[in-house]
Amino acid sequence: MLTKINLKNIAFLFLALTLAACAQAARSEQLANTSAPAGPVVTAVVTQAEPINKIEAICLRNSEETQLLINLAQGYCLQYPNGYDIVFPNEMEIMLVKRSILNAEDPKFMINVEPTNGKTVEQVADQLAADYGVPGLEVKRVPLEIDQEQAIMLDGLTGQDPNRQVVVIHNDRLYHMTITPMENSPDVLAQAEALFNTVIQSFNFRPETNLCPDCPPPSENPEDQTQGESASAMISGWVWNDQCDSGKDGQPAPATTPAGCVEEDSPLGPYHANGELSTDESLIEGVVVALGEGECPSTGLAEYSTIVTDLSYSFSGLKSGTYCVSIDPQREPNFSILRPGVWTYPAITQDVISTTVTLAEGEYKGMVNFGWDFQFQP
Repeated sequence: MLTKINLKNIAFLFLALTLAACAQAARSEQLANTSAPAGPVVTAVVTQAEPINKIEAICLRNSEETQLLINLAQGYCLQYPNGYDIVFPNEMEIMLVKRSILNAEDPKFMINVEPTNGKTVEQVADQLAADYGVPGLEVKRVPLEIDQEQAIMLDGLTGQDPNRQVVVIHNDRLYHMTITPMENSPDVLAQAEALFNTVIQSFNFRPETNLCPDCPPPSENPEDQTQGESASAMISGWVWNDQCDSGKDGQPAPATTPAGCVEEDSPLGPYHANGELSTDESLIEGVVVALGEGECPSTGLAEYSTIVTDLSYSFSGLKSGTYCVSIDPQREPNFSILRPGVWTYPAITQDVISTTVTLAEGEYKGMVNFGWDFQFQP
């Protein structure tokens, strides 16, 4: 196992994984400030393919082959193959990755949600074809219907890797899905198709209908009917080295605030790290993160020792409810790893740091992060 990883490596992967989302944000601003064009400027050859069968989307329950994701905040649910994990780069986006976000070999699936800004699904698809098409290469355009909403699939787009994208609009939200790579070895391509079909064929805009995905089936005898509660929610995040280069110990404090620092008195002096996770800051390995039931302070439910090859920590198989995620820098092995220093995120303190998280059934809450500023940089 690696002992330390620089988040620049993760940043490069996020760049590849969120290429569509980044371009889409810039595109949304551009489209929002202009009227609908008479006709799109398409730089690639776009062919209108025959529509595929109507997709009767239904998430159903967890199975031996798939897991259920319920995203109540963004109004959808879906199933994804076992062996994949969920990462939330931000509140509007999810990524389905195999084993690790550092895995550059297996296919990845991304879903980004944003306001439509008054655009139709056809206009969005036209812009994607213009942005990601390559002159002379064919882009296949296939009309779909996902959970009774018109959708468009674009196949043969380019970027960091060849990819396939789907756009669908529901309740003035644009759901933009990307799977990549879509051109590699036959094994990778077959895996990508299986991932794509599992997600698309189960995707629907009625997550409330799956709030008890693992309830026992109804019995013919009402007295035998039971109501179970699913335990498929999850919490994850990063514990990172929040760096502030404020000079060596014993030297005069800098005259101006150094990059990555905040000028504020703390146990470390007049400056401490800014509490913002940057791409050049590393993860911290071996720190014990505690989980408790109810609002903070609370422990005793589970513990996780952080790693640096993926998300620092995660707690899965949780029921709906309120939980406390915390780290005690006074206990071992945390004391030997962290001291001396101070927490900079989500608060400035040398004591126990904690965050209260409330989960709906099947909800995944990512980016529950903790930043630590070492007094003497490791």
